[in-house]
Parts: sequence; structure tokens; C-alpha cells
Amino acid sequence: MRVLVISTPVDTHFLPLLPLIRALTDAGHEILVTGQPDVTRVAEAAGLPAVTFGEAFHSEDLRGGRRPAGLRPIEVFGRPDRQQIGGVAQVWRNHVPYFLPDYLELAREWGAELVLSEHMEFAGSIIGAVLGIPNVQHRWGVHPTAPAMLNFVRLYQGPVCERLGLDSVPVPDLLLDPAPPSLADRDAPAARPIRPVPHTEPGTPWTYRTPPGRRVAVALGGHTLDLDGTGLLRRIVDVLSGIGGVEAVVSAPPRHREAIGALPEGMSYTELTAPGLLFTGSDLVIHHGGANSTLGAAALGIPQLVLPQLGDAFVAGDRIADAGAGLALDSAELQNDPGQLAKAVRALLDDPALRADADAVRAEIARMPSPAEVAVQLEQLTTRRAVSA
Repeated sequence: MRVLVISTPVDTHFLPLLPLIRALTDAGHEILVTGQPDVTRVAEAAGLPAVTFGEAFHSEDLRGGRRPAGLRPIEVFGRPDRQQIGGVAQVWRNHVPYFLPDYLELAREWGAELVLSEHMEFAGSIIGAVLGIPNVQHRWGVHPTAPAMLNFVRLYQGPVCERLGLDSVPVPDLLLDPAPPSLADRDAPAARPIRPVPHTEPGTPWTYRTPPGRRVAVALGGHTLDLDGTGLLRRIVDVLSGIGGVEAVVSAPPRHREAIGALPEGMSYTELTAPGLLFTGSDLVIHHGGANSTLGAAALGIPQLVLPQLGDAFVAGDRIADAGAGLALDSAELQNDPGQLAKAVRALLDDPALRADADAVRAEIARMPSPAEVAVQLEQLTTRRAVSA
């Protein structure tokens, strides 16, 4: 089976697909990734064949808006409402027509038999419908596109689909959801579960020197730091130092370390970003609410302190807190208050109930179908399509 993989040009949208892609290649299927350099360079680094169209998209340009220098988005705009969070789908709806002809031509020439895309890459369903092959969408977090927003997106895709000879705007043949029951959106369209697997980039897991109990991994994400988040990271470091007995690993690119400053004794910088390497062995993860961090820590059963800055990260914080698997500070006032940060960190390190709830979420995830099991289901999907044709 030949599987064409398409993603919006954001590496963190693509990475959650990798475990399923690995399972498909392990089963002997051919994979081809296509998109802009933001994604294809990540695919190639993972050893996957890729075809690039266009220039880098630089999605980070969409995130910060016009802000006074030195202020994080949350300090200027506050928490977005549900409609604002869902509105990001419009960006990727507008992106579809630019490369759809290229993707279609590639799919035809390569002989694609199934299209796999993440849930904001709306071209995948159109390609599947035009070519008569199954199309599968894979969500990448705990906040799927709301039904009302999906209807709005499809409304504006109508003319594109008509020009391609389609009677209606297609929907996925199969939707995959990596969110476990306790974190899933109950109002979202039905989907088939797939177990999230913490990403492991080339490298080895971080090695802690102290016994378990006070090990902390801090990963606010490169975009947070780019959007004036170095002051927040410094505040976290100082809070951890003041609590005492904490060993911390701090993920930060070298370009930001001068602004953050030297780390206290017992803390180390790293360039690791993959949750499967950075979080393993920790007792607490402090992060920005990104999909890979949220589900990565959840799959490992580690309590989380979520400090959202943008978009659906606020939803991730809500879900983690509601499940009892961690805490979320969702306002600039809370995040900028060292006392509130210290209170949250102490609770997460010392409260056995929070650790038990985090472990319960881990157990839920362990019961979800593995990527290998889902790969078999995709094979059956193409077989049924071939028989019915």
C-alpha cells in the first residue's frame, strides 16, 4: 500500500503522525511525505522520503500579533475565547488551494492508495475523493476542530471542490483521535482512538543524577521563548531553586540562554525537545500546553503544570486540570506571580492524589489501540475500497 502523508506546514502538527507512519513502514507499506519545508525537512530527518513544494511557511509569524516589545501574547491579549481558538482552522482552509494541484499531481504520478493527513490539512480529503482512494485524518491534540467551524471551513471549500468535479465537500473516511477518554472533547465528531506515543528524536533520554521525587523537566517550547517567554522561564527557574531539593532539566535553544541567564546548581540546559527523551524519569513536567508535550507527559503518567500562551494550549491546560493529572495557570497574573508558581509546583511534587490521577490517565492511554493495530485497520480500509470498486 502506498500512503501519501500531508501536513500543514508546522512540524508539531506532523510529529504526532510519526508513530503511525513507523507502524505502516514496519508492515511493509510505502510512505511519501509532501508539504512545505517546515514539514518535509522533519520527515527527511526521520529518514522518510519527501517531496517539497513551495518555500517555508514560517507559521510563527501568525502567533505573536502586534505586541509591545517584551510582552508575551497572554500578557497583551489574555485568554482567547472558544471561537478565537477554533478560528485557526480558517488559516489552513485558506492554505489549501495553493498546493492542492501539486499534491494531486504527485498523488496521481506516485500511485497513492491512501491519503493520511493531520486534521487541519483539509486537502487530504479532497485528494482522496478526487482519486477515489481512502483518506484518513489524524488529530494531534485534545482540541479537535469544532463541528461548527468544520462546517464553516467546508462551506468555503465548495467552489474548489466543484471545479474538481466533486458534488460535495468530502469528509474523511476515518478520523483518528489520540486523546484518551479523560482528556477527549465530548462534543467532537466521532473518531477512532489511537494511542499517542511520546516522540523520541535521535538521541538518548535525559539522565537524572538524583533519586526520584524532585525531578523536573521544563519545556516551554521554542515559539514561547521566541515570543518573549524568556522572562517566564527565568521565573520558573528561580521558583524551582527556591523550593529546594529540585533537580531540573531546562529545554532551551542556545540563542535564548543569555536572556534566561545562568542556571542554579542542580539545573542543566538541554537542546532536547522530544517528550520521550526529555520527560522520561521526571516527577513533574512544566510546559506550555503544546499537543506533543501534553499527550507525551500524559502517556508517561507524569503530573503536569501547564502554562498556556496561545490558542488550543489553554484547552489542553483545562483538560489536564479537569482530569486531575496536573494544574494549569491560564492568566498572565498567575504565571507572573512567583508565589502562585511555587504553590503549584509544590502541590504537583507532593500531592499523591495528583500523581495517582496522572497514572490513571497513563493507564487509559495504555489501553488505547496501538499505532500497529491502527495500521492494520488502514490496510482493511483500502481493501474494502478496492472490493467495492
